[in-house]
Parts: sequence; C-alpha cells; structure tokens
Amino acid sequence: MFTSPTPFIPVDEEELIAQAWTIFRKDPAELLGLDDAQAIRVRGTLVLNVDVFDESTDWLPGMALSDVGWRAVVAGVSDVLVKGAKPLGILLAVGLPEDLVEASRELFTGVAEACEELGVKVWGGDLGASELLYVSVTAVGVAERLISRRGARPGDVLMIAGHEVLTPAAYALLLKGAKPCKEAGEALRAAFRPKLVKPEFWLEVLDSVTASIDDSDGLALTLHRLAEASRVRLVVETLPLSHALVRCAEEWGLDPLELALYGGGEEYNFVFTVEKEREDEVLERARKHGVKAWRVGRVEEGGGVYVEGLGEVERRGWLHFKPDNWGSAPSRVVNSPTHPA
Repeated sequence: MFTSPTPFIPVDEEELIAQAWTIFRKDPAELLGLDDAQAIRVRGTLVLNVDVFDESTDWLPGMALSDVGWRAVVAGVSDVLVKGAKPLGILLAVGLPEDLVEASRELFTGVAEACEELGVKVWGGDLGASELLYVSVTAVGVAERLISRRGARPGDVLMIAGHEVLTPAAYALLLKGAKPCKEAGEALRAAFRPKLVKPEFWLEVLDSVTASIDDSDGLALTLHRLAEASRVRLVVETLPLSHALVRCAEEWGLDPLELALYGGGEEYNFVFTVEKEREDEVLERARKHGVKAWRVGRVEEGGGVYVEGLGEVERRGWLHFKPDNWGSAPSRVVNSPTHPA
C-alpha cells in the first residue's frame, strides 16, 4: 500500500532522484544499481516499447499527477505484454516544470502503484527540467512466443479481453463538451486509471492467440490496424458495451455503438484473434483468472472492418499530427501541489 504523498522539499537533480528512490522498489535482479546505465540478464526474446506522456496532448482535465504516472506505465507495459512478453521492468524519463517539482512525489507514487499492480520494477532512467511535463516509459519484457498483428487467418474468432468499453464516455465529457451524465464517475475513473489484462491470464493463453493489438487509439482504428496487418476482413458481431456508456449515450442522443467505435482511445483492452477450436479454452481460462473476455466477431477473407448487418466501419481514431487533434487535451493548470485541473 502507498500512503498519501507529501510534497518533496525543493532540491537539485541528484537529491530529487534520491528522494524518488525512497518510493520505488529496487529490483535485486538489476546488476548495476544507481549507475550510468542499467543491466539485467535475460533468457528469451527481448521485447521493448517506448511510450511518452506529454502534458500538451495527453493530460485530461481533472487528472491528478498520480494518474499521470499510472497511465504512463500502463501505456508502456501494455504494448510489451500484448506482444506476448512477460513485463520485467521500466526505464523512466521525466521532464519536470519548476512548478511541479514539489508535487513530483505524487507522480512517482502513481508510477510505483502501477508497477506494483503489473509486477514490474523501475530500473532507472533520467530526470531533468522542462518547460512542460513529459513522462517517457521504456518497458522491457521477455517472450518465448511473439504475437504480432499479422497472424489472423480466415476462420479465426475475434475476441476482446479486459473490460466493457467505457472510456469513450469520459472523452465525450472531458474533450467534447458533453453534459454530465449519471454514470460519469465510472467512465472518468476508467480514463484516469486504465486497467490492463492480467499478465498471468494473457501469458497462459498465448498458444491459442494468432494476432493481437491493444486498443490505445480508438476501437475502430485498432480493428483496422489488425485487419490491415493480417490482410483479412474483420466482421464485428457484437461489442461489450458498458452500462455506463450506453446510459450516457442515450442521455446525449448518441448511438452507443458509434460512440464505442469512434469516441475512445487508451482503453487498453486487448483485441485478438484465436483459432476457432480454441475459443472455449480461452474463455474458460479467462474465467479462471477473473478476467473478462468476449467473442466479438470473426475473421474472413477480404479486407476492411464491418459490423454485421450494419456495414463498413470507418478508419478513424486518434492520430498525432492530425489537424483535428492538435491541442485536444488542454495543458494543466496547477490549483494545488497535488491536483492539476
């Protein structure tokens, strides 16, 4: 358990790093300790990913610094895990504006909480001054069997593991000006502190998985990327829509399915395909581990993404450098040492 963070005393870089290490739990398997680089012995295929949180595009209104740390870790580890690797540790690079130095304990506490949840360690990294906050996470894992986006074949089953689609409701509230709905709290919690599929479940079902991707840029775009990489057609039969998303969409006069497909991002559900004869086995293992998983469609010959009975799904979602996305997440304004707004 992590106690409520108290502000750091203003210090220089070396002292701030030393204070951060009072929060992180060192990995006894790391060989160099606090040094110029980090080293660890591994057996298997090394899988790495870099993901950056930038306050100008990624900081949602109302998100606390601890949520920033949590999400940065989840984003990096998700890409490593979904490729079939057991996550081992992260390298953390942080650029801190002067007005956030005292509150940085909250940021590091969020990082530590996510690492504990996912069973990974902080190995080292870099810390410096910056005009805007950025948090870069390099996640490292080891795989015995890699799962790419390219392996889906006609006849496979399309599945989702994680949780019901929920964060599009939060994005509508925070970034699109939708009026508050009764289920808003659940959606906001999911957006601020996304949960990953349990690693122990995912690593256990890898032998059944033919292709995989995490949903971090919107469900429609995620499905298209999987279809394109595998050169197949994905037919969506159903989607696990959360009660909160459906209720909010109804209050806003929106189609819940359209909101789920086009309104989200950073859901971090795993979207994957399995051989048809392995479907029941995957669902049974999900139940054993307390993981929610659903069959949501099938793989056919051809191309594109379709919803059964409704037609083709547009290829759109979150893309950096797209004109509509510049500045969509407003920069934070610090109201207190611990809670940006």
